[in-house]
Amino acid sequence: MKPVNRLLAIVIPVLLICLSGAALTGCDNGASDAAPVVSIQQIDPSNQQEFVRQMVGKYLLLSTHLQNQYQAFKAADDADGFVDYRNSSWTPEYIATKNAYEKVFYNQKAYIYRNQLDGLFDLFFALHKLSVHLKHSMLQKDWALEQQALQKLAQNQAEVNAYLLLAP
Repeated sequence: MKPVNRLLAIVIPVLLICLSGAALTGCDNGASDAAPVVSIQQIDPSNQQEFVRQMVGKYLLLSTHLQNQYQAFKAADDADGFVDYRNSSWTPEYIATKNAYEKVFYNQKAYIYRNQLDGLFDLFFALHKLSVHLKHSMLQKDWALEQQALQKLAQNQAEVNAYLLLAP
């Protein structure tokens, strides 16, 4: 696990810096001529590594934003604020991205299974359930559920990062 932890220490800050730069440019999620949510629509051996990097980066960005906002709203004792953030900001971005990845998955299921990328898709698709657990843990002040969700989120982030090491 030490190489994964080292990778996390390097990859997460770099991704957050790079991806937060995109947010600073004033991207409008509602723009019709905006770049597609998933830039690689067809995975093949020549772009598989880049696809994995992009998917891992998007997972880490979404999960880190969710976790950071959860911690901030919890510190402010503002469950309603977190629910509003999750429902009106985080979830629409996640769903748009998930739908794009589902399309790639559906269209390339054989390639994805053959190249053992299905676990990465499974982890991405499971992120929504973790967000629901965090929402319920805050609303109900269920700190055992919170710990389970945060531990699972950390475990899944490490597993997602491991795909960077497997990419050809």
